[in-house]
Amino acid sequence: MPDFANNSFPHNRINSLPNYQLPITHYQLPITNMNDNSPPEALKQILKAFTDAGSENINALQQVRDVQVVMGSLLQHEAKRLEKKLGRDNLRVQQIQSTIKRNQAISKDLEVELEIAKIRVPEVDQKDSLIHGRVVNENRRGWSGLVVSLADVQGKIIRALGKAETQDSGYYALTINAETLKKVAKSITEGVFVVIYNSKGELIYRHKDLLMLKGGDRILVEDIVLKRSDLTSPPCETPAVSNTEVSSSPSDSVTVSEFAADVWVARGRVVDENGEGIGGLVVSLFDRDLIFADRLGNTQTDENGEFIVTYRTADFQDLFDAHPDLYLKILDAEGNTLYSSEEAVRCEADRVEVFEITLPRNS
Repeated sequence: MPDFANNSFPHNRINSLPNYQLPITHYQLPITNMNDNSPPEALKQILKAFTDAGSENINALQQVRDVQVVMGSLLQHEAKRLEKKLGRDNLRVQQIQSTIKRNQAISKDLEVELEIAKIRVPEVDQKDSLIHGRVVNENRRGWSGLVVSLADVQGKIIRALGKAETQDSGYYALTINAETLKKVAKSITEGVFVVIYNSKGELIYRHKDLLMLKGGDRILVEDIVLKRSDLTSPPCETPAVSNTEVSSSPSDSVTVSEFAADVWVARGRVVDENGEGIGGLVVSLFDRDLIFADRLGNTQTDENGEFIVTYRTADFQDLFDAHPDLYLKILDAEGNTLYSSEEAVRCEADRVEVFEITLPRNS
């Protein structure tokens, strides 16, 4: 991954140019030649100089952006005037339209460069680690207010490693104390993933690459590009109860008061077509998430086919208050899946959920 000195941050839109020394305090703003179809190289060189110079020239960069906006407005006016006079197919009109498109692209680049120019990479102790980067839309503009955290390969959030919120520029910086990293080292030997939550606490993204963390690391993550539709997870909808699975009242024989305040319960019975309990089956309970499914616990049906799984809030809550979205699987002694309610998730489950499942005796 690239390393950037002097607290600067990489940009993705403006092309790299040879080193160009520009006296920042004495510059002329470029005027785009309406008859020139080549890219405005002078403007690119000014942008490169501004980026190299750092935050001192943010105001100058804003001035360039403002000039481009004014130029765009003037060009639009001129294009309309000439089109009315000469017609849309006139060469001069077409040249101006091409210039307008280039000007619009440059203006977008300038907005991105302004966001990046305002980023301040935090100073971190030499022994501590830093994971940072940007979360952006398809135009490389930052998404703000998203929560960035780290998860292990099982999808469990490692809370001890902290979290960070994206700024207006989409920038986030997750600083990890060296001592804290040592304490959790055994649990992350396989690596960690960067994961992103929205403001509602919904997991919306997991980075494709595993990160192997060690003290003193400086890891710059490539831009994470999310569309607006990616910012919310699909709504969880509990389907109508089918003949296969029947929910009875949570209060018929087990009440919340029977358990500690932090304990949640899923219980029920597995029966055959005649209503006789089926014993010796494995029941696995899961909390469905957008990317990961957390296994909340396993148990076995008794001779009457009854089962009970208890779990705690910490088993499914990561960053925000929420209820689990429950589903379960029934397996035989050989580990074969006989039944799954993954397509009939219990959304926002109660403290006590009751399942009754009917299976063929010879399944």
